[in-house]
Amino acid sequence: MGPSTRAATKAVQNGISKSASPSKAISRPVANSKHKVVKRETKFHKTKLDNKTKESIVATTAIDSKSTPVTNDDNLANKKWTSWSAHSSASPFPTFAHPTAQECKAAHTVLHKMHHEAVAKEFADPDTPETIANVLDAMIIAVLSQATSWSNAKRATGGLRSTYGDLFAYDAILAKGDETLQQALRPGGLHIRKAEIIMTILRQVQEANDASWDLNYIIDLPTEQAMEKLLQFKYIGSKSAGVVLSWCLKRTVYIVDTHCYRIAKLWNWTPKDATVEKTQQHLDAKIPTELKFDLHFLMIAHGRTCPVCRGGSKVGGLCDAQKEIKTLLKKEGAKK
Repeated sequence: MGPSTRAATKAVQNGISKSASPSKAISRPVANSKHKVVKRETKFHKTKLDNKTKESIVATTAIDSKSTPVTNDDNLANKKWTSWSAHSSASPFPTFAHPTAQECKAAHTVLHKMHHEAVAKEFADPDTPETIANVLDAMIIAVLSQATSWSNAKRATGGLRSTYGDLFAYDAILAKGDETLQQALRPGGLHIRKAEIIMTILRQVQEANDASWDLNYIIDLPTEQAMEKLLQFKYIGSKSAGVVLSWCLKRTVYIVDTHCYRIAKLWNWTPKDATVEKTQQHLDAKIPTELKFDLHFLMIAHGRTCPVCRGGSKVGGLCDAQKEIKTLLKKEGAKK
């Protein structure tokens, strides 16, 4: 599982481009002024923390140093970067032909017809921002959306607001410690694990960034350098980094979540033994740029509801979407 001041737009608008797909494109949602992400200006704590806050952070860090180290694991960061950068500009499966551009366009047409209303409804949610202005904020949102639904992530953000008065009150989060953060995140589930992740990231930022929360220098970096910086943070993998790239840095990347990964396997869009990371790299290389944003959300909607493609399904064969895609491809082939 990134603010704009433009007036709200319709969640589904005409035309990615005529060459890309005849169906409608999903526009990025525009959050209203009530959302904390939208309201938050690009302001950071440039000054040093006061002594009381520093002492609290040091004490909490000392207590948790065994389970939650604050230093970055260079070996792990290098391993993540090496794995991602090996195929950052090309598929890790150069001889695997699917999905073709035509298959992607057909899938977009079919899935849009099936699921665009559900996606539009989710985008109409005022808690779904169009973008996230600050890199660290985007990292925290990515963590909150890991391994869960957006509904659960919103419950977690609500807990943060009610506990700290703001979603991104990083000084207060560190000062009040792990247990308070766990309770704040409890409504969203996985609260102990996510509290550990958030605390680790915040301590890493404090240690490496001279007590400032400003990581926005990453926004101006080329994509590969930005990814390298993001992967230096413990618990930030290629998927979470991709969320930051898309929603904060406004880079067009394809992000593979659980639903996208499962569908890619079922539809033969990735080798059967491909990992999530390799599948993300493969699909990012194969899916036309103008379709990446749409297909990500349409495939999620399909994976939640399709009797064949949803998690735990034991129904075999082709799903209705696959059948329609094959029919559409045959019709288009007959026209040539």
